[in-house]
Amino acid sequence: MRSPLRRTNYKMSDFLASLPCVVYETTSDFTIRVISPNAFDLIGIQAESLQGNRSLWEDRLNQEDRQRLFARLDQLQEAEIACEDHGLLDDQGLPVRVSHSFRKVGKDDSIRIHGSITPLMRDVRARSLDSAVISQFIHKIGNHFQLINLLIGSLKRNGTSNHEIQSLQDTVDQAVEFTRSFSHYTQTPVYLSAVELGEILRSVIESASPLFEEKKVSFKAIVDDSLTGSQICGDPFLLELALSSIIQNALEATKSADQVVIDARKETFPLTSRSVARVWIADSGIGMEKEILAKASVPFFSSKRERSGLGLSMAIRILEMHGGLLNISSNESSGTRVEITLPVSESTEWSHR
Repeated sequence: MRSPLRRTNYKMSDFLASLPCVVYETTSDFTIRVISPNAFDLIGIQAESLQGNRSLWEDRLNQEDRQRLFARLDQLQEAEIACEDHGLLDDQGLPVRVSHSFRKVGKDDSIRIHGSITPLMRDVRARSLDSAVISQFIHKIGNHFQLINLLIGSLKRNGTSNHEIQSLQDTVDQAVEFTRSFSHYTQTPVYLSAVELGEILRSVIESASPLFEEKKVSFKAIVDDSLTGSQICGDPFLLELALSSIIQNALEATKSADQVVIDARKETFPLTSRSVARVWIADSGIGMEKEILAKASVPFFSSKRERSGLGLSMAIRILEMHGGLLNISSNESSGTRVEITLPVSESTEWSHR
């Protein structure tokens, strides 16, 4: 029996193109048999590039989401519908947040997967703050204030000493800094405008240069002319905060005579005339072990006891709220490389949305 999705008459094609979601059918090995022609309009992926292969379930998902979807699919009973929110990489390498519903149809060798993919608004990421993150914040800030109470109690019993006063001051400073870091992490774009990404980058680089000079770390920055006039719809304060945090991580990972290089340029896709900005920040510092790298983007994780563990995760969250993506690679003793991808435009149309 022919699948209803395989009807190819004009009316069906026209109907599928008008849907607010992408619908598809795969074989049991995840090869796309049919996909609606609106894939590019909704999720930025040419439908033709998905037809006849497994890239939708493999190349377009990150490892964590892929494992979660496969595990959910394994648990599905016939005709049961699953729904998961996750990210997809579009043809520009940018993340698209989607709601993905799918179900198994048929049995044994004739099993097929029917699915629908609906893009979510970009501000969903901004609104959805994981309750586990909030719980960790309450726990960690509670530890700071518990220590403060212990120190105050000691001062009351034994009088004051310079060491105890300094310990109390350090603990208060850490609690304040931790609270400030969490405040930055939870911020969402307040005022969206069309801003020049090149100008933000140059401002961040100018502010950071004296810090590298003071530490005697070589600091080279190349902001290519292709970024001139390239705009992103976003919150300039948050974008600067995210970029500054990543550069600060590079500074802290390096020592005298090490090197940090920033390279930023625009890449245009001829078939779609869409553009992205790519920013690479590479350092020759201490690097990270595989175990630490795997946790580097997790909120509150840090290999340094005195740090909040929110810098990188905050930067990732801000970039994702602006439709961007951050990838990080690192090798112990040979440095770390961060790649940022952000959507840009030559026009100011986004400022009017």
